[in-house]
Amino acid sequence: MKKIKITAAFLLLVMLFGTFAGCGDSGGDTAVTTAALTDAPEETTEAPVKADLPDVDYNGDTFTVYMRVSDWFAADFDVEEITGDTMDDAIFERNSRVSEKFNIVFEFLRDNDDFGLNTARTAVLAGDSSLDLLLPHARFVFPYALEGLLYDWNTDLPYIDLDKPWWNDDARAAFSLCNRLFAMVGDISYTNLGSTKCMLFNKNILDQLGIESPYPMVVSGEWTMDKMAELTKSAASDLNGDGKYDIADDRYGYITTHWSGPIQVLYSADQRIARKDENDLLYLTLNTETTVNAFEKFFAITDGEGGYIHCQDDGTLVTNCFRSGRALFYDVNIGGVESLRDMDEDFGIIPWPKYDETIENYYANVDAGCNLYIVPVTNPDPEQASVILEALAYESYLTVLPTYYDVVLTTKFTRDAESEDMLDIIRAGRVFDIGYYFFDNSNDLNSVGWYLTKTPDRSFASVYAKYEKLVLKQYEKVNEKFMELG
Repeated sequence: MKKIKITAAFLLLVMLFGTFAGCGDSGGDTAVTTAALTDAPEETTEAPVKADLPDVDYNGDTFTVYMRVSDWFAADFDVEEITGDTMDDAIFERNSRVSEKFNIVFEFLRDNDDFGLNTARTAVLAGDSSLDLLLPHARFVFPYALEGLLYDWNTDLPYIDLDKPWWNDDARAAFSLCNRLFAMVGDISYTNLGSTKCMLFNKNILDQLGIESPYPMVVSGEWTMDKMAELTKSAASDLNGDGKYDIADDRYGYITTHWSGPIQVLYSADQRIARKDENDLLYLTLNTETTVNAFEKFFAITDGEGGYIHCQDDGTLVTNCFRSGRALFYDVNIGGVESLRDMDEDFGIIPWPKYDETIENYYANVDAGCNLYIVPVTNPDPEQASVILEALAYESYLTVLPTYYDVVLTTKFTRDAESEDMLDIIRAGRVFDIGYYFFDNSNDLNSVGWYLTKTPDRSFASVYAKYEKLVLKQYEKVNEKFMELG
């Protein structure tokens, strides 16, 4: 199968003129036989589940993966040689095994648009067949789906087995609409785990104040927002004695940014912006008594003594505050822990607290800036795409995620055995809320916590009333469109 290549000049023309034309052939008729993908590295051959994939030779075909320019998000794929970095090498070796197994050549293209990959979208609209897989910012996936530009993971990608453990069940349930599934994620993306929210705490401050470790509270189910509020207030200190709190000088109980705690609090209360009904259609579920109470609790902490929300995108001030030992609690994405490897102060990792003890699990939001995986309908061979995706996900399940989880997170970043147990809890509680991921810049309910940080009165009722009718109309149109696609 010969494919048209997107050159740098070609991409520039797209960005300048917004469109180009082209088409590829209809894909191969390669005969295949079914066999298990079993040539994993020797140390992982005891995997309890195996991928049932065809024994096929793709004759050196190029498999083109199009992604954002950001090094962090491109790290899921774009590694072209052994570098000595633990994760780079794990990705390189995974890619190499799949490449050798199926005789394909990976090509990686990056788009300077770090959000929607608009150049790729223009290419797909024009019928260009050279892009096999797209990895856009998760919030910009649904425009592709609504325009009918994506294959359905349930029906069009025959060798994808979403029942296998390397695909995420919550993502599968969340992103399905009208029983159509146009985007997925799982162990194929280690940065997805890195995009999951966690809480850090400073052990030295605990010792200074004689406060018990939160680890036993997490295990017993008693780690709640009320407990965090109590500890936040007790840890506050006007260190320079000027009678006011300053993030550059004083000690805080809890610090966060407008994209961290204010977003996460909804999920700690086991609430969602949207869910699906019995027909797998979208409906708004945000306006509940629990949601209102959760935001009230949260802002009572951040606006009270010892709390702080940083409302600019650059979070250096809060990171430096925690790094210098002047904050008891600080919430970050798991991947952000890497930036604290050289921190002198000792810290631990715990899940974000529950709203109260009636909540069953510690739920952790997966930031909507993560990668989602989509296959454009212009890919001339969706069967081949399904084979390669399933193989990559399986190999990641065997080697990449264990490397990230066991070697990088629990050896390089964490500082005690308890943090390793906490990561298990956080990973098990990951949440994908379709109402948060479904983005339309005409309203702010999809980022309601972020929006409330901009309002002086923190009034959820006012914000909800402002946007409810608009969102209901949007959801109605989305449901109608997905029913048409079906």
